[in-house]
Amino acid sequence: MKDAKLEALIKNKDVEGLQKYKERQKFKLDSINQVMANIDTKLTSLGATPTANGVVSLQKLELTNFVQHFDIQGSVTTDQDVMVQPNFSGLLSLYVKKGQNVSKGQVIGRVADGGLNDQHKQALIQVSAANAQLQQIKANANLAKIAYEKQEALWKQKIGSEFQYLQAKTNYEAIQSQIAAAQNQVSATQKAADAIKANLAKTAIVAPFSGVIDEVVTQNGQVVSPGSNIVKLISLGMMRIEANVPENYLAKIRVGTPVKVFLPTINQKITSKIRLVGNYIDPATRTFKIEIPVSSYGGIVKPNLLAQVSIESYVNPSAIQIPQNYVYDDAAYKSYVFVATNINGNNAVAKKVYVNLGEKSSNMVEVTSGLNGGDQLITDGSKNLTNGQKVKLAQ
Repeated sequence: MKDAKLEALIKNKDVEGLQKYKERQKFKLDSINQVMANIDTKLTSLGATPTANGVVSLQKLELTNFVQHFDIQGSVTTDQDVMVQPNFSGLLSLYVKKGQNVSKGQVIGRVADGGLNDQHKQALIQVSAANAQLQQIKANANLAKIAYEKQEALWKQKIGSEFQYLQAKTNYEAIQSQIAAAQNQVSATQKAADAIKANLAKTAIVAPFSGVIDEVVTQNGQVVSPGSNIVKLISLGMMRIEANVPENYLAKIRVGTPVKVFLPTINQKITSKIRLVGNYIDPATRTFKIEIPVSSYGGIVKPNLLAQVSIESYVNPSAIQIPQNYVYDDAAYKSYVFVATNINGNNAVAKKVYVNLGEKSSNMVEVTSGLNGGDQLITDGSKNLTNGQKVKLAQ
């Protein structure tokens, strides 16, 4: 006999409705099995051998990958997010606007130099003049050297007077001192010019990295000084998610731990890994910080977006895992399940098996001992079974 309600749920592909329908049927099945178990107990006490009762479903156990996750919230930020400031005081001329893309080193504004450019030109003239004077002194030094060497040669041949020789020598030595003084003058004027040039360079406001102008703080024509915020520049090349993790997960998280990120605002799913685990526990929140790199996806992912982060805290690639709702506790709080044995067609015998449990994830639990791959776990209909009870397998 067809169930009209079930047929309607299937036709409408109502997943949530089907799940609720299944739960109601499981409840009915457990109730029937409870009644059957009570009847079976009475029949046994009266000396009768009960026939198989209790309709159950089976799940063949296999070694599978067990992954435990925990979820936290974080927010997107950028690896590069700065307020650009000037290095010089004066009137601002800004060359960019909000939303504009800029390149690293690009001049995005300039501060009025207050006459520094004229000072630099004048300093370069002084450098040129000092160099010209140095070259003239060097030329004179060459003539003085020739005269000195000629008089020295004559004096060694006892030709000419000693006075002429000494005079030529004195002139040559004096002009060497003039060269040193002229070189010092050239160096001093060049340093002065370089100092003015360095200050002149400070009037340019340049982008420290490639990015986009997120905000213009100071407009054209305003007087600014070092420390004034001109524009906010952010890089959208590579972003990161920052999140605070409860301290009880500290031992389970490492650099490289896989994570799954969901950005609900833009309906974007991202797979990444943890690149930084903080070493400091915040005493107020008892949490530590983690960072997760994510792509900007061409600018779609933006700073301050809310991020839902799912972190792998435990992985067992060869685990026996079963639904938690088929694990029961006895009066001594020992966990047990039922498996089907002696399977013959639609008939089987329920066996109570004590198990040790490991980690939990969602509605699944890891079984560390008691079960093996290939065992037939009794699922639906297992709640009210007794050890050794005969059961019927659901078709």
